[in-house]
Amino acid sequence: MSSATTVELRLVPSLKVLKFVSTLHILPLAALPFAMQPGPVMWALIAAFAGSWFWLRRHPAFGFGQTALVRLTWHEDDSWTLHEASGVQHTAVLKGDSTRHPQWLILRYALKGGGTRTRVIAGDETDAESLRRLRARLSAWRPSDKS
Repeated sequence: MSSATTVELRLVPSLKVLKFVSTLHILPLAALPFAMQPGPVMWALIAAFAGSWFWLRRHPAFGFGQTALVRLTWHEDDSWTLHEASGVQHTAVLKGDSTRHPQWLILRYALKGGGTRTRVIAGDETDAESLRRLRARLSAWRPSDKS
């Protein structure tokens, strides 16, 4: 059964997510001058949007930076091996609050040594066959009480 085999993904940063995050920041900024009068409140909102964009545009959950997850291996026993861009390797389990959507996957992991990691997958990070195998196995996956 293909859903019980090891699934491995080699991931690159997502340009699709980067475009989406940029759009989510540009549209409100473009609408702001039509929604309010210029002044300190408007400049504070502009600064908040700019700060948010600078923080998110290179976020590890989207594949950027040294702590970004660049390789994920889902073993037959439901454990995961996560590889960061820096070379650090973690053993983890997939958390039950991970999200599957037809266009997006938000995979949240509980690390064995404590802590969490998140990886957003929009479809342009890996090859289509690996993504298909991951989605097939996720469709049969049920979170355990430990996650």
